[in-house]
Amino acid sequence: MGTTKTLDFHESGDGKTSWRLYEEQFEPGVVYLELEGVGVELEVTGQAQTRLVVRLPLDMARGLAAAKVTPAQWDEMAKNPPSGKRPWP
Repeated sequence: MGTTKTLDFHESGDGKTSWRLYEEQFEPGVVYLELEGVGVELEVTGQAQTRLVVRLPLDMARGLAAAKVTPAQWDEMAKNPPSGKRPWP
């Protein structure tokens, strides 16, 4: 049995690009986005700060915008953030 739960995913018709939105069983309060077949620019700006730019094909961006994660799923993930703290202000 795996420790990840896929919330939504999409693979392009030509098999060149895909994305997967998922959560880890033992990391409540966060989600992960896995992208395949996209361009990436990564810059480490010092003191553990990172800038990440992802070049998304338009069909992938549309799919992400329409991801089928319900408000109840988002609320459930937000109830149990790591270390009891919300990862956002």
